[in-house]
Amino acid sequence: MGAAILYPMLVVSGLFMPIASMPPMLRSLTRVLPLTYAVSLLEGIWKGDSWLTHAGDVAALVLVFVVCTALSAKVFRWE
Repeated sequence: MGAAILYPMLVVSGLFMPIASMPPMLRSLTRVLPLTYAVSLLEGIWKGDSWLTHAGDVAALVLVFVVCTALSAKVFRWE
């Protein structure tokens, strides 16, 4: 199940091809996926950018973390 989500997300995250060269529908999809922000952050840090330059990427990843943590706390049961 995880691979079925991860691999397509890798393809459209901008890791293998630039987001600007994608069709408009895929470009809008990339703004929803958290891996896009992770790729952008890692590329920026690799180039020597500061963390403050990518504050939006960090904020998006923190938001995804908070939402997923709250959802898992609500759904998960030790039964």
